[in-house]
Amino acid sequence: MAVNPLLAQDGANQSLFPMPETGEAFVLKRDNIDFECSLPRGGKLWGRGSFFLSSKRIVFVALDKSCRQDFRSFAIPLQTLRKPKFEQPIFGANYLAGSTRPLPGTENDQTAAPLLGGDTVFYLTFRSGGCNTFLQLLFQLLSEVQAQNSQNTIAQAAQEGRLNQVAYVDPSDPSVLYLSQPTAVAGSEEQTNFQMDTPSAPPPEGHPQPARGGGNQQCVIG
Repeated sequence: MAVNPLLAQDGANQSLFPMPETGEAFVLKRDNIDFECSLPRGGKLWGRGSFFLSSKRIVFVALDKSCRQDFRSFAIPLQTLRKPKFEQPIFGANYLAGSTRPLPGTENDQTAAPLLGGDTVFYLTFRSGGCNTFLQLLFQLLSEVQAQNSQNTIAQAAQEGRLNQVAYVDPSDPSVLYLSQPTAVAGSEEQTNFQMDTPSAPPPEGHPQPARGGGNQQCVIG
């Protein structure tokens, strides 16, 4: 888990995306997302933009709005993702909720420093469209991570450009599958230093908050 993981420009479209880690395969990208999290030692972060699902993590990138200039992105490792649940409120947009902690051994990393001291609770709110393609791939990846499956079928399919053969494609889900892996533009890497003592601005008027509770829980992995 990290605040402001390394980003780079995608060589295909020059948009920002998470710099791939060793052995990581990107699975899909989802736009029009609101992100919010509560930090263990107090305070919140929020933003609007896109998230990227990979074989190792979910990375939100604040491409449209952010609570502060030094908050650009947030990484959630699948290995430390706890109690993920997808909610469909009667009123309000669908959202994914869960909690996470930094990966073991990364506690001294500057990107993990704001997240020490307990769990970070997060919400990813889908402002439009369905979610079945995303959910099917997410929970399959989580099952493979929990089982420590060396034959990671989703990651292998992503690396080989075969995701369209193994993923259920819901026409109402606007998630974009990676049929080829993104390549960073040389020298385009960027990382923003997060100032822990700087207060975050509250969400602006009209920024939707997750309608927590009162909905239909669709998927849970303990």
